[in-house]
Amino acid sequence: MVAIAKRRAVVFISLVAVISVLADQLISRGLFGKAGSLAYMWCPALAAIIASALTRRSLKQVGWWPRFKWSGLAWLIPVGCGFFTYGLVWLTGLGTVPKSTFLERARMTLNMSAAQPNWLVILTAFAFITVPLLLPSMISALGEEIGWRGFLVPELNEWLGFRGACLVSGAVWTLWHLPAVLFRGYGITGTPKTYQVVCFAAMVMASAVVMAWLRLKSGSVWPPTVMHATHNAAIQLFFDPITAHKAYTQYFVGEFAIGLVVPLAVLAWYCTRDMSRIDNAYSAG
Repeated sequence: MVAIAKRRAVVFISLVAVISVLADQLISRGLFGKAGSLAYMWCPALAAIIASALTRRSLKQVGWWPRFKWSGLAWLIPVGCGFFTYGLVWLTGLGTVPKSTFLERARMTLNMSAAQPNWLVILTAFAFITVPLLLPSMISALGEEIGWRGFLVPELNEWLGFRGACLVSGAVWTLWHLPAVLFRGYGITGTPKTYQVVCFAAMVMASAVVMAWLRLKSGSVWPPTVMHATHNAAIQLFFDPITAHKAYTQYFVGEFAIGLVVPLAVLAWYCTRDMSRIDNAYSAG
């Protein structure tokens, strides 16, 4: 079983590298138009499908059964991390809330009048972004999660154990993002690029641990998909836009700053300890 898992992991990683490079070339030529990001995010899923066929792995092993309790927890994790990180920034004065342009756009989008209080606009915007808008975010996130957590993590866990699975899957996931960060302008302005890359890599590595934990504990690809989609929606569409920046705000908020790394690292530590406890109990039994 270990040899099979190793072969499947190597085949998948090789395929996702080739497919992603080809997709990047096609995207740079404008073949996918405005859907370029979506096409790139579905490269891991395509690699997983091909790798499953080549290695005789059933697509059922992706983990299609819904796990509503685990999916609810997966929704809470990025929301909680967001409120923790941005709440500290707001309370310490490193950034202010709400940003006036966010309120203006929210009122227009939600068809809310100027007579309605700001807190109601903010609450409604948060609910709209993290529930109805979660569906389009999940469509793109699912393309990644079928590959990373649906295919790769279970095989790496069989081959290398939980810690090894988190390390390798997190490293591959980080490297897969780097071309966009380094060459396609995916990032922010106002901080050194090296700082952005280090913080982004740390966030991705910590997230990989938590999402691997969700996948293996639930036996389903849907909880990590929900976490991934909720992170993208909540951070990119709510917490970032509602925060008015000051001189050093950009060093603490967003996907390219240190703020989100802290709560995610704590969660990653907990997940690792939890899986180690389970492994130790299993070995003792």
